[in-house]
Amino acid sequence: MTDRTYLLEQVDDAAVVQVYADGFDALPTHDKILIWHLYQAAVAGRDIFYDQRYRHNLAMRRALEHVLRHPDGVPAAVCAEITRYTKLFWINTGPYNNLTARKFVLSCTPEQFAAAAKAAAAKGATFALPNGETLDAALARLQPMFFDANVDPIVTNKTPGAGKDILQASANNLYSGVTMADLKGFTEKYGLNSRLVKQNGKLVEEVYRANGRYGAQITEIIRHLEAAKAFAEPPTAKALDALITFYRTGEESDRKAYDIAWVQDKTSPVDTINVVIEVYRDPRGIKGGWEALVFHVNQEKTQRIKTIAANAQWFEDHMPFDAKYRKASVQGIVANA
Repeated sequence: MTDRTYLLEQVDDAAVVQVYADGFDALPTHDKILIWHLYQAAVAGRDIFYDQRYRHNLAMRRALEHVLRHPDGVPAAVCAEITRYTKLFWINTGPYNNLTARKFVLSCTPEQFAAAAKAAAAKGATFALPNGETLDAALARLQPMFFDANVDPIVTNKTPGAGKDILQASANNLYSGVTMADLKGFTEKYGLNSRLVKQNGKLVEEVYRANGRYGAQITEIIRHLEAAKAFAEPPTAKALDALITFYRTGEESDRKAYDIAWVQDKTSPVDTINVVIEVYRDPRGIKGGWEALVFHVNQEKTQRIKTIAANAQWFEDHMPFDAKYRKASVQGIVANA
């Protein structure tokens, strides 16, 4: 469609693009309700990934958003810079470029940012500060994270240089106080879905589950997944049940049961991913990053694909090389849009 807007904004090297959910209006009501609950489950867990990506992310985001919600009294140029930085922070889920893994910083001065935060506090912003910490102390503590590119410079560093440790050189929050040397002889029970920390000289796995790490977020995810089941097709409901069990126990066997149930659901018009899965933010390639996506099938576009597949002229018989090198038994295309 030529009347659609796709590029909404460009912030430095990042483009903000509108994605359209074609076919959503044509869905039956129960599918729309299902999608809403799955969307709520996705939103409920977003702070898990923020925290995994960088241990200071949530505190930094709260400070930025307080200023943007209370901009009165902040000089226009300072407000514009904080806005630019915050948009990049949202886009990249923290102060690290998604492509380069390197840290980006605020271009205003620490004094200007502190003044903006204090102006926001004077206008009603309530900074949730730990253990009675003052706003001045919190801003001083967070100053290197906002302004010094050499403090925690790379979120995932697989090649830090000779003699350097890949875990210590990476700023992500998948490990705490752990080095590669500590892992010699240690067997992880919850490799994918835990943070590994060193406590009193011992390695401890903080498991992602309802009564473990991120328990508050996971409990809220479970609440929405439970609500979603009533509106789901039986294969989807079965997969959601298995996912809920995994979120409660964190056990690998329950994760496998969920994976199998999810793969077996081949016909449902609505699908979701809501789990720790991708491991590329871990320099070891073991710890999973949490993510959530919700999909629905666009029946009109799917039918077009099926029509093309049904009428495609397969060319195995016309390939200009010996039959033994041809791929056999191509039967057609299976795809939902």
